[in-house]
Amino acid sequence: MSTALLTVALAVVTTAPAAHAAVGDTAPSCVARYVDGYPSSIYVKLTNNCDTTKKVKVDIQLGGDSPCWSLKPGAEKVWWYEGLGSYRKTVLC
Repeated sequence: MSTALLTVALAVVTTAPAAHAAVGDTAPSCVARYVDGYPSSIYVKLTNNCDTTKKVKVDIQLGGDSPCWSLKPGAEKVWWYEGLGSYRKTVLC
């Protein structure tokens, strides 16, 4: 009897769904980033090459982050930041 319960418990654990990405996590690699920096500005172009819509924003260290954008597959968005700071990463929002 206890062997049957253990087998069922293992089946439940191994078939649990994978964890979903959370807000603030780095965006997946299928969201392409092109980053170009100048002494006083940063240009970031994002392209969603994923199969699904992604909500992303540009994280600027010591500067203003972009708004949160909902990018459909194939969509592009550009963030141009002027001021001090540097590109940190693109994150889910």
